[in-house]
Amino acid sequence: MRLFLATSLVLVLLAPTAYAAEQPKDEAVTIGPWQIEAAYKGQKFERCVMSRETSDGVNVRFTRDVDGLGLSMSSPKWKLGRGKSYPVELAAGTSLLKAEVETAGNAVSVPVKDDRFLKSLKLADGLEVRGEGSTIQVALDKSAAGLERLESCYTKNLAPAETNPFVAPSKKP
Repeated sequence: MRLFLATSLVLVLLAPTAYAAEQPKDEAVTIGPWQIEAAYKGQKFERCVMSRETSDGVNVRFTRDVDGLGLSMSSPKWKLGRGKSYPVELAAGTSLLKAEVETAGNAVSVPVKDDRFLKSLKLADGLEVRGEGSTIQVALDKSAAGLERLESCYTKNLAPAETNPFVAPSKKP
């Protein structure tokens, strides 16, 4: 009887661990070369991210959050400093957007608020990021479908949380 109770106690204590190990990890959705996923801080939804790496090793990320759409790029080769800004031209199809990119270490970011430019991002074959030193080429294959999925990811994750307090909120990319 004692063996039965001890075994039962061990099983009860290990059951939550086994259950958690069986739960599927939140995975990114792949659309062409793009990976789309929801980003959380703890259990709180923050943003959705669409990312890919260029042939030159530059990580390109479009983020959709409460502030709208943003573009960021990073490379381990870059030494940009923190808190600086640089003028750039973003060219997609026939649209040109002049902006200042903000830096943080080896990354730059810029908000994309222009609706015409956003439409061009969905239709163009490529994006050119023209800095004073060089031009970064980003292929935009499947970007229309990717940007639509990015927006739906954001909308879905803003939905009210489930009412069952014992179930973790679903994280939908």
